[in-house]
Amino acid sequence: MATLGISYGFHDATAAVVHQGKVLAACAEERLSRQKHDANFPMLAIRSVLAEAGLTAADLDFVAYHERPSETFTRVVASTIAPFPRSRREFTVAMKAWLGKKLWVEGEIATRLGIDPAKIALHGHHESHAAQAFLGSGWTDAAILTIDAVGEWATTSLAHGRRGGDGKPVITPLVASDYPSSLGLVYSAVTAWLGFEPMDSECSTMALAAFGQPRYAREMRQVMQVDADGRVLIDASFFHFDRYFDAPWSSRFLDVFGAPRPPEHALPFDSLAPARVAPQSQRWADVAASAQLVFEECLLALARRLHVLTGAENLCFAGGAALNCVANARLLDQGPFKNVYVPPDPGDGGAAVGAALLADAKVHGQSAEYRPFVGPARSFALDEAMLAHVEPKAFRRHLKLGLPVTSGERWEHTRYETDSELARAVAADLTQGAIVGWVQGRAESGPRALGARSILIRPDLPELAKRLSETVKDRARYRPYALSMTREDAARLLETRAPADLDRPLYRWMQASVSVRPEARSGVACGLHVDGTTRPQIVDPVAQPRFHALLGAFGNAVVNTSFNESGFPLVTTPFEALAVFARTAMDVLVIENTVIRKQR
Repeated sequence: MATLGISYGFHDATAAVVHQGKVLAACAEERLSRQKHDANFPMLAIRSVLAEAGLTAADLDFVAYHERPSETFTRVVASTIAPFPRSRREFTVAMKAWLGKKLWVEGEIATRLGIDPAKIALHGHHESHAAQAFLGSGWTDAAILTIDAVGEWATTSLAHGRRGGDGKPVITPLVASDYPSSLGLVYSAVTAWLGFEPMDSECSTMALAAFGQPRYAREMRQVMQVDADGRVLIDASFFHFDRYFDAPWSSRFLDVFGAPRPPEHALPFDSLAPARVAPQSQRWADVAASAQLVFEECLLALARRLHVLTGAENLCFAGGAALNCVANARLLDQGPFKNVYVPPDPGDGGAAVGAALLADAKVHGQSAEYRPFVGPARSFALDEAMLAHVEPKAFRRHLKLGLPVTSGERWEHTRYETDSELARAVAADLTQGAIVGWVQGRAESGPRALGARSILIRPDLPELAKRLSETVKDRARYRPYALSMTREDAARLLETRAPADLDRPLYRWMQASVSVRPEARSGVACGLHVDGTTRPQIVDPVAQPRFHALLGAFGNAVVNTSFNESGFPLVTTPFEALAVFARTAMDVLVIENTVIRKQR
């Protein structure tokens, strides 16, 4: 039995294939279309994951979709009619989209794939999130918390997951909060008010919060809170959610928190060089800090209520809000659960995985834990053969804006026969201050680079991190980088209560922030935020032997950031990696065993 899971229609369209409890492949459409957050029908991703699994559409037993469109449609109609006529533009746009296309998901899937509509199963949006987290955790009993902007109607869901007597999972809904009572929408509205892109740059809000003080926490608690029953309460008078991508805040919000930041107004904060800033910029950081603090308080309140309702010691957390690594750390440290699991891609992309896991589990039973390295794979042999014939001059006219053309530049190609030779050579490049592109095996699923499609630098030279931000990533200086490390280095660097804490799931995939020991901070300064924390990836030597060998040869953690330029998805193919390498100031590109070095 093979099940195809699909999510699309809003953002991060994704396809995944599951067979007998195992995730064989998962891929976001953006990785192949090169359109960030691509929401279109994921035909490219579907072809990719079916090819990875050695299947065709005719081989599928089920196709599982991550939402029930008719229920979502009722919410869209109700929410755009209620504020009419103010919302007439939003109503018109929504009706064109839904009546023209979005409402007819089953027909579109059946037509595009050429399959019997009877094979198509529609799962609730939060049901798909919950299934991804619970079934992917490998646990047989766990509390499940889902928080995002909105599914059909639900915005926050509390549930209990258990393995039934027949071995099949039972996910029991407990408490739900419905639109417009949404922690996710509030956090995204604050993101928009701060001048960032909502549903994309919430990570910038989280990063900016570290530079502020929660001086507006009392006011923010009026905006969002959780009651004793575990329901989210939002004061809707602060927002206009019907015009979400325009200006979702109301005049009352502006009266309390002040004018929003114009996107063109640069923020002066720097995670590597904190300094005093103007009151206006500080106010924006203080509001970010207040929103982050109150969101964490609401998260803890939900967790405590869920613990009372379930008595479980394990918590599975999914939905877009589960990408907030600072809140995840507080949930782990101060929450009532012994263990916390967040899937590799907890947002809408991962809901495709959840829908497929749920349909599969109804036949085969509980699934086992899955890892994030289930993205597109390919033979690199042809690409490696091509590299020797590519010349720098072919790319010079495509250089990143502002970079000087280096006359006489040539590329040196070296192929290493063993992993240990490769690791020693690239470790030497890192030591010498090179910006290294690292492309290995199957790509990661989810938004974070974890050593399959990564850019790496040594962690102790702030000027090198500045060069990476300015000449490769176009990254704002208030956004910190993360660190990848071996378990041995983690024990030396990270402040944890006990050695066993280093084995927690949240530390494997950069899903929780953690403090770095004060005496070790200077050696890894480029991977720290202003508060002395990092998002660690403790690398599994079994899952990633070559990356682990590189870390061992280097002898320290490395800064690891996603292999992409700003505004683009992570690279997927070696050719895409070569294009980024060629047009930016990267120094070294590693594709499997082959290393290309720019010689100037």
